[in-house]
Amino acid sequence: MNTLKKVALVALFTSTATGGALAADAIGLPPPAMPAAPVVDYGGFDWNGFYAGVSAGMQNETVSGDNSWTLGGQLGVNATFDFVLVGAEVGIEGVFDTPDTYAYGTVLGRAGVLVSNELLAYGVVGYGSDFGAANGSGNHILAGGGLEFAATDNVSIRGQYTYGWEQSGAAGTSDIHKFSIGANFHF
Repeated sequence: MNTLKKVALVALFTSTATGGALAADAIGLPPPAMPAAPVVDYGGFDWNGFYAGVSAGMQNETVSGDNSWTLGGQLGVNATFDFVLVGAEVGIEGVFDTPDTYAYGTVLGRAGVLVSNELLAYGVVGYGSDFGAANGSGNHILAGGGLEFAATDNVSIRGQYTYGWEQSGAAGTSDIHKFSIGANFHF
């Protein structure tokens, strides 16, 4: 074999072996270390558990058109399942009507969805009574809804509307519209 062929074969073998080694070295280098991502808890407001609050609002009787101011308080409990909330609430309020003032009590069930960790949209259904007041608005089946916003870690602000269908049939009683705003402290 002549010398030129030997040099060509040696060059071929050398370049093949070196090229493969360079390719293997490029793949085998470890990637640079990535910094660890910080852990942040975005748990949001805890809607579970008991709450107590105050509310103020207005009541309108559909037959007479009388408007009355209300001031009261409520106690309740909530449970959340993923983004669904269910709960129950009892409340009592003073209805400041002319010429009389009387107490009005409510028992409500509520269910809603968490629009975000801090915003709840809910519906209510229940029963309300004026406890037999002489000039009260009567007894009602109540239904309505509202929005509740978590203002701080333990306090929420809400706006609520309920419609009451009169049930007692007493003279002078009527259906009612109730609008209220309130604040709740969650334990």
